[in-house]
Amino acid sequence: MEIVISLLLFLGDPPILKEHLLMKNLGECLERRRISMRSTNNAEFRCMRVKAVVKDGKILSISNLD
Repeated sequence: MEIVISLLLFLGDPPILKEHLLMKNLGECLERRRISMRSTNNAEFRCMRVKAVVKDGKILSISNLD
């Protein structure tokens, strides 16, 4: 487990986590979030620090959200 920055995609009401993407830093995450928010209007994107299992540059699982 390690703490990483992740771009999270939530859908529905109440919001349910559907996807997560490992980011190098907060700046990159915020940039991708802005781009993603322009292309869709029914999803919520969040940049967060999370405890995750990471392998080969990908998040395998998230144990909790801060």
